[in-house]
Amino acid sequence: MPQDFAKRHNKSASTQKRSSKNTVSGGVWFVTGLMTGLFSAFLIYLWQSAPTTPVTAEREPLLPNTATKIKEQMQWDFYEIFPKSSVPVVEEYGQDGKKVATPDAQQTFVLQAGSFRSPADADNLRAELILLGMDVFIKTVDMDGQTWHRVLVGPIDTTLELSRSRNALAEASIEALTLRVSH
Repeated sequence: MPQDFAKRHNKSASTQKRSSKNTVSGGVWFVTGLMTGLFSAFLIYLWQSAPTTPVTAEREPLLPNTATKIKEQMQWDFYEIFPKSSVPVVEEYGQDGKKVATPDAQQTFVLQAGSFRSPADADNLRAELILLGMDVFIKTVDMDGQTWHRVLVGPIDTTLELSRSRNALAEASIEALTLRVSH
């Protein structure tokens, strides 16, 4: 009986292809198992490191009476702070549409950087502030029978220049008092 060797050869090749598709190498199984084990270990670590007493158990349930008590206990200071703080109006628009300086805008300030009994100490601070690029002068004042030498920075005409001078003094670790000078 004659045999067809071509069909037989094709049949064995197709079975080899099918068997190679169904088998997975041992390395893939190893990596999959390793990743699963590491993920499981990570989840167990998170579970054990969780706090033992949940924060939600310590809270009281919010009942309508509790919510009103909390609102009563809260301090609403900004209702008092905001009206006390005011922003000075420096310029306004006049009838003709041009900017006009307000009378309050003509304020002059000085910053008192220090007050010393010794004129040498006052002069040392004055020299330090001059090196910072500030306009500094010393004013001698008699108070309660004692002579004080005040180190003053200024005169300063705008609030922007005032805040910049205060920041420069703060960076040099010098506390300053703001004094308003009347014309």
